[in-house]
Amino acid sequence: MSQANNSSLSLSVQQLLNSINHLLIFLVACFFFVLARSLDFKDTAMHMFMVGIGFHVLVAEALMSHYKLNPITRFLSHRNKSRYHGILQLLGGSMVLLGSLGKISQKEQHFTTWHGKIGLAATFGCAASVLGGILNFLQPKFILKVFPPSELRFRHNLFGLLTFTLGMAAIYLGYYSKFFTRFVDHQFIPAMMLVTVLVYLLTIIAPVRSLLSKLKYRRQKQNHQQETAAK
Repeated sequence: MSQANNSSLSLSVQQLLNSINHLLIFLVACFFFVLARSLDFKDTAMHMFMVGIGFHVLVAEALMSHYKLNPITRFLSHRNKSRYHGILQLLGGSMVLLGSLGKISQKEQHFTTWHGKIGLAATFGCAASVLGGILNFLQPKFILKVFPPSELRFRHNLFGLLTFTLGMAAIYLGYYSKFFTRFVDHQFIPAMMLVTVLVYLLTIIAPVRSLLSKLKYRRQKQNHQQETAAK
């Protein structure tokens, strides 16, 4: 009875945290939209909106698409969850690429700050994810010839987490930029930093669990292959 109660409590807490995360993501989307609109979506405002919505909203939601306690996707089949995940990743990645390229075209000097350097790495990650997703959709048999399904899922999971981490880190560092300190109340910026950290931590719960499970399976498979080869 005690174990059942603990399990029920754990599920309730996870559901609550997931709901809070969706609410925070929605509020962030509203904030980015209102701020960009107030500046007519020009120059850095457009960059902030495109990259912010791309990573902080769409990619975050995509990473939670297979989470069993996600109220948005919990009633979808596994196949439809994968489609939902792919569409959000494609839209989010495309927005990041367009927003980054737009910013690059506006300036003569780039990547002199940590925000710019980490943002560039995240942009390359998004480009690779978009190209990989399109290739996997158009030529799935070719991809499976290169990597077995289990290895492909492991690498996709790991690379997605790394790219999301870089993107959220770039957004966090962006709060220190001249743009935010000029157009956003200085007392409000720490609140946005906290929200970004919370969204990141709450979003990666399911992907990290999935990655650890895949890593365990990967090690077991490698050990089995080594034992078979030794015989």
